[in-house]
Amino acid sequence: MISVYDNPMPSTNEIPTALLESPSFQLERLRRRTRDEAEQALNTQETSLREYWVLTCLVDRDAASQSYLSELLAIDASDMVRLIDALEAHGWAARERDPKDRRRQIVTSTKKGRSAQAKLVALVTEAEDRALDESTSKQLKHLRKLAASIIATEED
Repeated sequence: MISVYDNPMPSTNEIPTALLESPSFQLERLRRRTRDEAEQALNTQETSLREYWVLTCLVDRDAASQSYLSELLAIDASDMVRLIDALEAHGWAARERDPKDRRRQIVTSTKKGRSAQAKLVALVTEAEDRALDESTSKQLKHLRKLAASIIATEED
């Protein structure tokens, strides 16, 4: 009998065809591969992919409420608090009370945060390129276009 420990890293030709043809399985494998590379690269800067996402939104929007960021990125509100805490610890973001609604926190990127985000975007892009290095530029262009199209249907 073959033990699961005999072959810890199965090859793709061992994966059942039904899974290889399943979009959910395909997307999960792609997500894991790109996320692992990006997380490894961002770890060198003592940050995470989700912190990078939040910082990128702040740089793009100038300011946002914590609840807006949670909704936009589909991140639980309590997790968002911890992510913003981490960005503040880096000096990349600042929180202040909304003068129109004292219950809301408005989050902005700092000058240091905008500078860091510019460096982080390069790291993430390089990591994603490494994760997808066997793909042609035409395939990647098609993947990005398809992903954008699928994401756009969420608004409908």
